[in-house]
Amino acid sequence: MRITLAILCVVLFGAVAVAASASPLQARSPIVTPRYTPMPAVATTPPYVSEREMARTFTRLRGVFALPIEGVDIPNDPELLPGAARDYRAGVHEGIDFPAPIGTPVLAAASGTVTRVDVSFLDWTREQQDIALYEAVTLGYTPAATLDRIRGRQVWIDHGKGLVTRYAHLSAVEALVVGQKIDAGAVIGQVGSSGYPQGGPHLHFEAWVGDDFFGDGLSDGALVRAISRLFR
Repeated sequence: MRITLAILCVVLFGAVAVAASASPLQARSPIVTPRYTPMPAVATTPPYVSEREMARTFTRLRGVFALPIEGVDIPNDPELLPGAARDYRAGVHEGIDFPAPIGTPVLAAASGTVTRVDVSFLDWTREQQDIALYEAVTLGYTPAATLDRIRGRQVWIDHGKGLVTRYAHLSAVEALVVGQKIDAGAVIGQVGSSGYPQGGPHLHFEAWVGDDFFGDGLSDGALVRAISRLFR
């Protein structure tokens, strides 16, 4: 009888041990990779910068760029400038729009190094666009991947000291390669409406200073003045 009880205890102890070791694996949920990077928490956002301080930062870029389209006027329509609301995607505009006929040559605004050129580019379908925009509105912000697709065919140029320009919605690009040195005024592509054809043909021009787009935080007269001084 004692032997039988001993054997029974061993069996029961082994079963409990197996169950205990298996339960964490059974309870573990599958890892789901988020499709988009979540927006930063309020606690991690940079401290508030006044409009005056922001203006000082952007003023140092006075006259550093040539116009990216020959003979074009610098826009002052708020809808064409940084910070304009883009309700269709629950976001804001991050660049300066230069309306121009499709195929108009786009020029490098300053000398630098090519860091992106979309030589091979496949635009998304209207259905893909509609799904992405609906998701953006549902989320309450435009995910980075969606915003990149909206920009369409692009060229980026690094000018050093944290200054980068982006040229978007291009219909075509020149035979550039990443790492190539380029001079101010060199043709880099042609005006188009790739990425968001509803906007019509125009050059979407972005100037980035570090991790922020030029004009962010400025409004009304301060914004118009800063942009007018940006180009020579």
